[in-house]
Amino acid sequence: MIDKLWIVHYVVSLGRHCSLIFRMGTEALMQTSFRLEGAQLARCRNCAGDGVFWPSVGLEDPEDQFADLAQVL
Repeated sequence: MIDKLWIVHYVVSLGRHCSLIFRMGTEALMQTSFRLEGAQLARCRNCAGDGVFWPSVGLEDPEDQFADLAQVL
């Protein structure tokens, strides 16, 4: 998916002028951001599946951003 994006760039560090996206796997998310267990962890996995994407919206035209993301979904 990531290699098909044209406007949005895949990076770890957010905060640039261009749109960026970062994917974090559920296991890594649980180890770094959340410490969920039991029913809470099960609910999170039900929503997040194998991981989540964190976008950082840049200064590009919004229609270009939407089109770029839509073509990979």
